[in-house]
Amino acid sequence: MAVEVYMPQLGLTMTEGTIVRWLKQPGDQVRQGEPLIEVQTDKVTMEVEASASGVLTEILLGPNETAPIGAVIGYIGPAEAPHPRRIIATPRARRRARELGIDLSTVEGTAEGGRIVEADVRFAAAHHPRRDAPVGRLPRHPPPASRATGHPVARRLAAELGVAPDSIAGSGPGGRVTREDVRRAAVPPSPPAPPPDEGVEPLTGARRLTAERMAHSFSTVPHFYLSSEVDATRLLEMLERLRAQGREPDGVRLTITDLLLKMVARALADSPAVNAAWDDGRGGVRRLTGVHIGLATATERGLFVPVIRDADRRTLPEVAADRHRLAEAARAGRLSPDDLQGASFTLTNLGMYRVDFFQAIINPPQAAILAAGRIAERPAVVAGQVVPRPTLFLTLSADHRVLDGADAARFLDRVAALIEEPYLLLA
Repeated sequence: MAVEVYMPQLGLTMTEGTIVRWLKQPGDQVRQGEPLIEVQTDKVTMEVEASASGVLTEILLGPNETAPIGAVIGYIGPAEAPHPRRIIATPRARRRARELGIDLSTVEGTAEGGRIVEADVRFAAAHHPRRDAPVGRLPRHPPPASRATGHPVARRLAAELGVAPDSIAGSGPGGRVTREDVRRAAVPPSPPAPPPDEGVEPLTGARRLTAERMAHSFSTVPHFYLSSEVDATRLLEMLERLRAQGREPDGVRLTITDLLLKMVARALADSPAVNAAWDDGRGGVRRLTGVHIGLATATERGLFVPVIRDADRRTLPEVAADRHRLAEAARAGRLSPDDLQGASFTLTNLGMYRVDFFQAIINPPQAAILAAGRIAERPAVVAGQVVPRPTLFLTLSADHRVLDGADAARFLDRVAALIEEPYLLLA
């Protein structure tokens, strides 16, 4: 008996997952416990192991398709079961086949890799005189007179270009009419047709979910922004001294981001009003006890925000080591769901990209996010004289439902004071 392959739940907050790729194909032998599929959640990509041994008989969901947790996405059959044909079909095609009484094993797929799409099912239905007729396998190549009308893509294109399908000579396998055949047979319209649509690249995985969440945040959370230019002279001096003193963890180079993480953590511990979250369900504010800072991290797969936990109670070398570990895991796609959950605040630093100033979008349900730009020499007034000083711009984005201007300003002032006098961290 076949064993169902389910969309797994990879984290407490996960409600759906997106297929990245199948590591086995229909007909392949599968052993229980070996990696079978890669799944993308809203937070991380993970390999999912096979729950049984046998043969992967059917794949119901392909790459970049999404399903809720618990949904059946494939089947594993007994190892000795015969598998004369691999059937790969979209969910829409399967629904249409059920409605029309079509056996998918009789349908030839025209999509990439022989995949069956809804138009293929409609093609198959057109060749069955009635639903209760005996189901037999359709010929791989229909009679020449019906090729153009039967092939879904060619039929649609012929209708758009005003070409009689039966007048087209096919150049495809067995005389099948292709899209190029239709285009060659078409008479160019007058006036010339507009340039073809170059198409839209669909967002998938982390990029799609990030776009959805940020759009929802920006449209529903009442953002306000506070900015400050901060003298970073002593921050840079402290960084150089710590490096010279060998205060860096093994294999980790201490960075400005590490110092900022530690300073933000201290400021959050001193500003409990900011270490909070908006509770949509109760329509109120939740005060958070732990200081857990999310660090926005860009990867080839999209933006991830791994969490450095209890940052206020950990030493600077410990924070640096955790930052390094999480950044490497994010870039390699090895973050676990636990690495991405429970942040009470987010820091995003784009200084390494020569960005001077920017405003970040809050990551709900957090109350705020701090954006840090690059450190650069800028004119500053010191003792009545204009002199060059290394400064950076900090911009705090805050949720006005949780914070008022005064609380947000006090927090930003505390962060700025720690940057300008970093040895206050030792106090």
